[in-house]
Amino acid sequence: MTTDKQTQIIAEQGKQELFIIREFDASREEVFQAFSTPETLEQFFAPEGRIMKFHFAELISNGKYRYSVTTQKGKLLCTFKGVIHESAAPDRIIQTSEMEGLPFPGNVVLEKMSFEALPNSRTKLIIHDVCLNVQTRDAMISTGMADGLKSIFMQLDELLKQK
Repeated sequence: MTTDKQTQIIAEQGKQELFIIREFDASREEVFQAFSTPETLEQFFAPEGRIMKFHFAELISNGKYRYSVTTQKGKLLCTFKGVIHESAAPDRIIQTSEMEGLPFPGNVVLEKMSFEALPNSRTKLIIHDVCLNVQTRDAMISTGMADGLKSIFMQLDELLKQK
């Protein structure tokens, strides 16, 4: 179980899935909107010191997206693309995500983000990622994903405080 302001990542040995769990001091409508609005995502969805910019974003059911993350000086770090299979406000977003430029293309991740209402206008975000194989999942984790997520979620905390 997560506690306030902690990011929990559950990745069982030998499985191709992982769970990311985090609570926020904002309503699920506000948290859902943060994850479904391109202009808001660009404000927090890159680790501190990095910049996220959409090339295009149709963050609705049957929509698609593509974005890049760069350094402050403009050096390209990575580009992701995907399809939004379902956007059901304020309950869930189901999408695919694929990092471009890997030597082994086709490593699409299926992701479900669930937004659960908690008492006192708080929200629990549960992200369930399913990779094509265990090796891809383990490689994803080994990139420093945990630290990046913590930074992203702390930036979202600050953004939600401003509302």
